[in-house]
Amino acid sequence: MRALRFFWITALWVLSTAASAYSLPVPDFKRLEGDLRLRPAQKVQFDIAVAASQRALMSVALAGLAAKERVTDEMARPLPDLNVLLKAHQDIVETTMPLFRDAGIEWERLYGMLDRAQVTAARRFIDDQLGPFLSGWK
Repeated sequence: MRALRFFWITALWVLSTAASAYSLPVPDFKRLEGDLRLRPAQKVQFDIAVAASQRALMSVALAGLAAKERVTDEMARPLPDLNVLLKAHQDIVETTMPLFRDAGIEWERLYGMLDRAQVTAARRFIDDQLGPFLSGWK
């Protein structure tokens, strides 16, 4: 029993260390703004899209912290329920997906206001910086 508990504590430590080493990308929206040379109406929508993206990224960080706490508490039990790991992941997805969907919608609205070259530059930037998060928003 002690060996099993030691194993789980070690596994949790390895996972938490790996998770802390990985950080969410913080897109340089100021650089994108400068590259796009936006008109005032476009700038308003750009700010809305950026704010929606920042809310979504912050939600990932907060949901991750909550999940880490739940997993840590569960692993401290004598017989941890490994389904808690699956539930923690599902909770993160369910919590953050609507915010990424909203961000994707705001970026699409901006794309509708931009000329072709601006859309190409903006899509490239967003795909590079937020692609994994926005890939399933539609």
